Amino acid sequence: MQATSNGETADARRIMVWKDFVPEFLRFPLMLLIIVIFMLSGGVYMSAAAEISGSHAWIKEDVLMAGYASMTGLTVAFPLLFRILYRFRTRSILLVSAAAFVICDYVCMTSRYLPLVVLMSFISGFFRILSTFTCWNTLQLRITPKRDFAVFFPFLFTFILGSVQLTDIVTGYCISAFEWRAMHRLTIGAFTLVFALVFFCMRRSYRQAPYVPFWGIDYIGGILWSAWLICIVFIFVYGEHYDWLDSGEIRTAAVFAIVLLALCLERASSIRHPYISMKTFSQRNMIPIFILFGCMSMMSTMVSSVQNIYTNAVLGFDARHNADLCWGVVAGIAAGALFFHTAFRRLGWRIKNIVLSGFTAFFLYQVMLYFLVDASTEKYMLYLPMAFKGAGVSIVYTALTYALAGSVSFACYFEAMCVIGFIRTSFGGPLNSAIITDLFNHISQETRNDLGSSLDMMSPVAGTFSETYAEFQRQMTMASIKEIYGYAAIAAILVITAILASDYRQPARTGIIRMLRPSQLWRNVRQAAYRALKARGE
Repeated sequence: MQATSNGETADARRIMVWKDFVPEFLRFPLMLLIIVIFMLSGGVYMSAAAEISGSHAWIKEDVLMAGYASMTGLTVAFPLLFRILYRFRTRSILLVSAAAFVICDYVCMTSRYLPLVVLMSFISGFFRILSTFTCWNTLQLRITPKRDFAVFFPFLFTFILGSVQLTDIVTGYCISAFEWRAMHRLTIGAFTLVFALVFFCMRRSYRQAPYVPFWGIDYIGGILWSAWLICIVFIFVYGEHYDWLDSGEIRTAAVFAIVLLALCLERASSIRHPYISMKTFSQRNMIPIFILFGCMSMMSTMVSSVQNIYTNAVLGFDARHNADLCWGVVAGIAAGALFFHTAFRRLGWRIKNIVLSGFTAFFLYQVMLYFLVDASTEKYMLYLPMAFKGAGVSIVYTALTYALAGSVSFACYFEAMCVIGFIRTSFGGPLNSAIITDLFNHISQETRNDLGSSLDMMSPVAGTFSETYAEFQRQMTMASIKEIYGYAAIAAILVITAILASDYRQPARTGIIRMLRPSQLWRNVRQAAYRALKARGE
């Protein structure tokens, strides 16, 4: 058994999916390059929402709906990842994914039929997590031969979170130099090159594990959960536009969401192998981790919901300058991953203290932006708070995912990742954006009344009507943004206080949470499939 394990490890470290003529020193960076290119997929790029909506005569919410549909497709794919990995060969998965990305990006670039664009974005998100998971599964033993998640997760999330920022950077540069469609043309070309690389350089017969057929998969449950998430995303994306429950559209979506949730829960509790089992929700530490991911989503949403208003309306930044700020986030993500590894593996910190450090970085970001909100702020002044924001996301993301791996059983792990993804990557963004936008509008109205009551022709800013009104709008916007950041800093303090008052513990404070060997993974998946087949026969 030990010899078999050593053989599996040696083959995995050589990344045997590549053909013999590919040099071993190139196999690892080539796989990382494929991951970065696949992470550029998305169907519709939300950082180009203004340009896409203007070109297609859509409203901004239409573009956001398609963008969040991509994130929803990514979320619901988790329970199927190992089943697909064990059913198909690695080369086949990557070829189909690359072809799907080309089709989805082309349709999203050319079509003006919103339901089709939303569907293509959903499919693109599904294949994005499937393809990158397949690639990471081939690299994990090259990264950490001891199968240590404390080493693997920092490396993993540095590339994943960094690639998300890289997507915004490339999109901003493409818009600045050309137009928003240039991003789609660039990614279609990149996906075509990856397709050729995989087709000619990867082995046809290579499998990462023995063959396991598609037995016992609850496809209906997956469709129901996907439809429920889409309804929730629709409510929070279009809520402000349709005036929430005063509109028939939102009321109808709310009814559908309630009915779909009831069907999902009924199916999860009544069949033997549901898409997401009920016991997943009762796993240890699931509720605290879910809440903390929600808090992290709230903190990180400040960038898209408030900071972009400040940089666009007050500082006058274009897409290129906003993209430049993402480099500060990338630096913070790398620093946060290094901090997690050093604090946990070298210094032996508890997960609780590491999560506390992540939210402290968020607090520093909020406070620094509070004092930097001014019309005279230079772009270089924003890099440090952006780095703190990136560090906060990286630390909290990595620490909570590590804690989740140590809290749930392997049978429930990917279902738990799907549940956590509800708030982390699906409706968490639009939910928090809706809350912050509604709060900003309320504060703006109060600020407008306060400033308007003191403005007359004797005011120092008085001039022509257009000059006076422009200055009034700028002062009102800055005052509202500053107040929002003040509330956000208070919220960060409350989260930090709650963490200090809690006593949740990661099961092994300084122990190593290890990945299962490929043979163990195959045995677990095979046993689950045979149990499902036996239950169907009964």
